[in-house]
Amino acid sequence: MKITSIFIGLSVLALSSCIDALDKKDLSAVTEQDVWNDPMYATAYLNTLYNDNLPGWSINAADNSDEAGGGDGIMYGQLTTESIDTWNYVQIRNINLLLANIGTGLIDKETQNQLKAQALVLRAWKYFEMVRLYGGVPMIMTPQDIKDDLYVTRNKTSECIALILKDLDDALVDLPWKWTGKDEGRFTKASAMALKGRVQLYYASPQFNPSHDMTRWEAAYVTNKQAVEQLQANGYGLYNNYERIWFDEMNKEVLFVKRYQEPSVTHNWDAATRPLTEAQNITGFNHPTLEMVESYPMITGEPITESALYDKTYYWKNRDPRFEATIAHNGVLWELSGKAGRKQWTYVGNSTLGSTASGFYCRKALNVEYTPFFTERSSTDWVEIRFAEVMLNYAESAAETGKANEAYDMLKLIRKRAGIIAGMDNQYGLKPNMTKDQLMQAIMLERKIEFAYEGKRYWDLRRRKLFASELNGSKRHGLLPKLRISPAEFDKVKDQFDINKDYTKYFKDSLVVLDQKFSIDFKDNYYFYAIPNRHLETNAQLKQTKGWDNGTFDPQE
Repeated sequence: MKITSIFIGLSVLALSSCIDALDKKDLSAVTEQDVWNDPMYATAYLNTLYNDNLPGWSINAADNSDEAGGGDGIMYGQLTTESIDTWNYVQIRNINLLLANIGTGLIDKETQNQLKAQALVLRAWKYFEMVRLYGGVPMIMTPQDIKDDLYVTRNKTSECIALILKDLDDALVDLPWKWTGKDEGRFTKASAMALKGRVQLYYASPQFNPSHDMTRWEAAYVTNKQAVEQLQANGYGLYNNYERIWFDEMNKEVLFVKRYQEPSVTHNWDAATRPLTEAQNITGFNHPTLEMVESYPMITGEPITESALYDKTYYWKNRDPRFEATIAHNGVLWELSGKAGRKQWTYVGNSTLGSTASGFYCRKALNVEYTPFFTERSSTDWVEIRFAEVMLNYAESAAETGKANEAYDMLKLIRKRAGIIAGMDNQYGLKPNMTKDQLMQAIMLERKIEFAYEGKRYWDLRRRKLFASELNGSKRHGLLPKLRISPAEFDKVKDQFDINKDYTKYFKDSLVVLDQKFSIDFKDNYYFYAIPNRHLETNAQLKQTKGWDNGTFDPQE
């Protein structure tokens, strides 16, 4: 049997430096069994699965949350049954092919087991992506052929979670704690444990657990606590430099990653997020809102509403250091494209092309050394899960199970790494003796700040069912500076301009509304999206989700 499709991915073999596997002159003559007999071919096939299935950079990662201005049908309550379609079983089948066949060839058992373990994590990831959107989906665990019954039904959500967790548990047996050299970035025990903890946290959260079944929270607590302890014992932990997490590749905080390498595997996050004067071909994404800017506490850890240090005009002073690592504002030193002394201007009428509507730019994970040419050819790795998330997953499940001290411990370590001052009480700005609800709010705020523009906030709002209570009926805002003098006059003095002394002499900030047409209106049925009709039309056994077009499938079972 010829499986030419397998070799579509052999071009990515260079990612693992396995070029020698292509010594065969006629790849069309390679049979399926050749793949499972040769570790080079099998690894090439796995590399293709990685490339096709790992999450990566999204230029609008924040648009469906409260981080960035703008929005779409999700935020404005305008979805239809056709709007969200990630119903993709092609990649599931490709993963299942490896899992079904890897043990049939001549590859040594240890290599077979390691390849299989990595594919199991990929399958767990793909199904988790679908379940967090739709609830229960058909759990197809073997590669289907035309002779099989293709009219499958949706598994209960509880069944899906159980099978996802089984894949991760099975993978943990054969994965190493770390890979070295060209294999860095492959799944490890750390990857599988971190993902397992995330899955159980989601399953315990209100989106999936409206009755607050404490056994789910206890399970999430045990897994995430164990993950923190075992990862630390094996060399993982918080990296000492928050701003450099993205640039010091494969540092000890990185657990689950998609690796990029120019020129073969690149992305355009830098170009999309920078102002166009320092980018190429794309701009205008991921502009922070004023609400996001005001979420950051002070250097003392206190909220801006409770700190004597906060100055509403000089709002950037004395803030949590993660503010400076993430937010670019008018007049800030931002040496993009390697331009020494370059300042970023966001005032109305400035010469920056593609200027921000909110008055702010996101600067997280942007490589300032890139010239515009390289901003759309970035090779910065995407870190899907890092150690800080496992800590905060642990903190959240500890808080939900009445172990407040453990939650405090995780929060304080996160804030300590950020550079927040411990204070006389060694609480890093956290209020002592918080109630459970207060502690949960503190944890969710910490997640919002720590993972800003990492594509996490939208999912946190979903799983905690916070859209209605925190965002519905509101509009997001920006802060646009306006010059008090003419642009020509300001051009004469801006190189000597001291932002921390002379700001009000030259600028007046104006509040602007970003959601100009509609208020945020996230509908209750959006917590589980509809299956698009085209899938229902091709499989009469599939039931639509409750809340959509007379749906009968309960995603919370």
